[in-house]
Amino acid sequence: MNLDTKIGLVGAGTMGAAIAQGAATSGFQVILNDRDAAVLDRAMGQIKGSLGRAVEKGRLTEAEAEATLGRLTPSVDIAGLAPCGLVIEAIVENAEAKAGLFRTLSALLTSDALIATNTSSLKVDDLAAAVSHSERFLGLHYFFPAAVNPLLEIVRGAATSDAAMNAAAIFAKATGKQAIRCRDAFGFAVNRFFVPYLNEAVRLVDEGMNPGEIDLAITTGFGTAIGPFKLMDISKPVIALHACRTLAQMGQFYQPATSLVSIGESGALWNAALPASVDPVTAKTIVERLQGAVLTAVLEALDEDVATPEDFDLGARIGLQWNWQPCGGARALGRVGTERLVARHFQDRPLPGSLDTLFG
Repeated sequence: MNLDTKIGLVGAGTMGAAIAQGAATSGFQVILNDRDAAVLDRAMGQIKGSLGRAVEKGRLTEAEAEATLGRLTPSVDIAGLAPCGLVIEAIVENAEAKAGLFRTLSALLTSDALIATNTSSLKVDDLAAAVSHSERFLGLHYFFPAAVNPLLEIVRGAATSDAAMNAAAIFAKATGKQAIRCRDAFGFAVNRFFVPYLNEAVRLVDEGMNPGEIDLAITTGFGTAIGPFKLMDISKPVIALHACRTLAQMGQFYQPATSLVSIGESGALWNAALPASVDPVTAKTIVERLQGAVLTAVLEALDEDVATPEDFDLGARIGLQWNWQPCGGARALGRVGTERLVARHFQDRPLPGSLDTLFG
């Protein structure tokens, strides 16, 4: 896929606008489509503001910002996407709405044009039923903020062809993304362990721990800029609850914690206040509990061949900005240490066979 390929984005919300901006900055001609003209106007305003800030910080020149805007075409007419070689869907997380869009795109685009979904919670295979020539359909899961976050998950459905996967990888590289190739599964690669990380933090609150202490312990233990509760407040706890409920069908481990349900459904925030310090023994307990939850999810996903150990670590490092990576962290702990951290989640079932993948 080269810079002559015209890219279409359907859905001019926060994510769609950011994806469009990133592609246009990288040299692609981009049609940003939304049926609501007011949403399009707001998106273009956000893009202009973002480009202006990039100029102020020296990341772009004025000429580069202007050229980027020149490559962006806002449109309320979906028929205008007909010449695109790749169309990325970034509309509301509703299966029926997405299916209707994919049927429209299937009739509109050439049979070899790629169609991608940016869904974070639905399965690619479930959506593929609405796409003709489903071998050209796949997931392109971007991470917030999509214009600058370097991670991109390329999600392969059962029907996705090698050619489609390779074209998506070329597009990812051309737009400055580091791509994880993963198999279609709930949570894909990164959310499969990131959501349990958030959920385990809330379980600690259910057990009587203080959210501020958890945040402070995790910023040190995982090397993150902010802890799980501050992060949930930024994105809203209900989003974490929705993601957790999506994974919950996989078993008891993924069921949302009690307080996540109550806070998420109420629309409240955690408002966790960071203490001056955390008792070292308490901090160690917090870090190990969240590491154990992450490792549990990763080991199960490795058993399902969702992604490679290297890709799980890449997702943690560049997508989540963690200094601690799950598979590298497990190898550092050793098999006995890893089994100790995950044991609470495997009391009534065998340990994952993927432990042999990590330790031989």
